[in-house]
Formats: sequence, C-alpha cells, structure tokens
Amino acid sequence: TTLNINPIPIVSDESIVFCEGEIASLSAGIENVTYLWSTGETTDQIQVTMEGDYTVEVTDANGCSNTKFITLQQIDKPILESIISEGPSIVVTTSNVGDFEYSIDGSTYQNSPIFESVTGGSYIIYVRDKNLCSVVTQPFIHVVIPSFFTPNGDNSNDIFMPEGIESFNNISMSIYDRYGKLLKFGNNQSTEWDGTSNGQQMPPNDYWYVLQIDSTLIKGHFTLKR
Repeated sequence: TTLNINPIPIVSDESIVFCEGEIASLSAGIENVTYLWSTGETTDQIQVTMEGDYTVEVTDANGCSNTKFITLQQIDKPILESIISEGPSIVVTTSNVGDFEYSIDGSTYQNSPIFESVTGGSYIIYVRDKNLCSVVTQPFIHVVIPSFFTPNGDNSNDIFMPEGIESFNNISMSIYDRYGKLLKFGNNQSTEWDGTSNGQQMPPNDYWYVLQIDSTLIKGHFTLKR
C-alpha cells in the first residue's frame, strides 16, 4: 500500500487598508483551486466596502484545503470640526483622529494643524490622510484681530485695525464698550478705531467688536492700553 501525502495549498494572510467610500478588492492569491469566501462568494477575488475580518478557504484538485485570513481596515476621511484664527495663526481641528496632513494652498502639506504667521485674507483649508485618501476642503476667512492696541500717540500700535479684510466687497465694523454702548461704526472706507468716541479718549479697558465681512460675522474683544 502506497500512502500519498499531498501538500495543502499555500496561502499568505494579509492586512489591507482602504479609503472610506471606496471599494476594496480582496484576492485569494492562488490559482487552480476552488474558493469559498466567508461572504459565501466562490470567485478568486471579491469586492467589499466594509472593514472587518475576511476568510477564503481554498481547495485543490486533491481535496486539500487551507484558509487565508484577511484583515481589512478603513481609513476614515477627516471630519472638520472647526477652523479659527488665533492672532496671525490659523488653527484647524478635526473631530476624528487619523494620520492627517494639512494645507492652505492645496499643494504644500504639513503635519501640524496650525498655520503660523498667515496674512489675513480668504483661504481654502485642505485636510487629507497621508495615505492620499479623499481631500476634505472648506473655505475660511482669516482675519487677524489685534489682541490689544496702545493709542498713546507714539505712532506704534496706535490704531485698532483688523488685517486681511481689504479685498472683500462688503465690510462693516462696530466697537462697543463693556455695557454694550456703540462707540464706533465703520464700513469699507473706515475699518479702524483710534480709541476715541465723540472726540473723547476712551479709558484703558476691554472692548468688543462685531465684524461683518460679506456673509461672515466675526465677534470678539480686545484691550485698549495707554
């Protein structure tokens, strides 16, 4: 009696990543066998859209079987939570975690979600995963608001004036004291404040601004120092 020992089909387990919203192609990686996937399909390759663990049992002509394991992980798209101006910096926050990179020109990307020393103006913020999955974009008006000014006549920081609003069509700015009294209203021709109201110098204190730029409303406060 001759005993023949047939080798089992050789398979290699895999870990695969794919981008959210795309289709992942899974392959048994072996020919001339029959296939039975954990999805019930019987082809050498299958296409799926859900992450998870998949198996394919392959059987050769001698009836010998082996099972390949595939782990499929989805790379999520970035979800933009907020984009804010902090002085001359633009700070981007996502509500999910990933290996993200960021751009304000769609060409040059950086690892940090903070863009420092950015001139005021209109930008498009780009966020993507480093695996080059889909790019998420959002328009953003970056206005650099001084945190304080010192109208003491020394020609240094004497004027409160937002930076980066010059190129917009419709601009208005209102300045209020802590009690909500309107001290200054300006539009496209005059979006600055010298620290006076009705010819009187306002005392050192915190003041509030409301800035309307086209359809965007920006509110905040700043300090007058003397």
